Amino acid sequence: MGAGEANHEGPFRDYNSSRYWFCCEGCDAKFEKEPAKYVELRTKGKASGVFMFDPVSGDRLTHDKAIAEFIDYKGIRFLFANVENRNKFDKEPAKFGVMPKKEALYSPVGKEVIPTYAAANGFVNHDGVRYYMCCRGCETKFRAEPGKYLADGEKYIKAPGIATEVAQ
Repeated sequence: MGAGEANHEGPFRDYNSSRYWFCCEGCDAKFEKEPAKYVELRTKGKASGVFMFDPVSGDRLTHDKAIAEFIDYKGIRFLFANVENRNKFDKEPAKFGVMPKKEALYSPVGKEVIPTYAAANGFVNHDGVRYYMCCRGCETKFRAEPGKYLADGEKYIKAPGIATEVAQ
């Protein structure tokens, strides 16, 4: 991807729970072909993506709902719903900043396909898989009894891919 600064008004792609903006048209198409490769080519000292959830609670989070303090970790900017979650992340970034190699854009409790990361209410990590949830009630039930719901979601488990709300 080019050396230009990302344009938050321009094209973006959502990949592995994070949103990536691009400096110009064309970079987004290159990213889409090999997102994992481009994520690995992060610029030193700069975050290239913004995590779309509070990494501690797993709840979907937007800039307007986040506290002002954030943490850049392994090329991703992590936002937080509150100071307590930010402090927890700060103490254990390797635990909360993990990007699983598998995901399911499917809420196994609600039996609902989640079309994009932005459409998810939150996520729960379980046994190396990030399950995206349709609502807080599903998150709570899944956390309490994951085994009860896992079989239904197995066919939706895959490697992270592009899951962008609006193609630009």
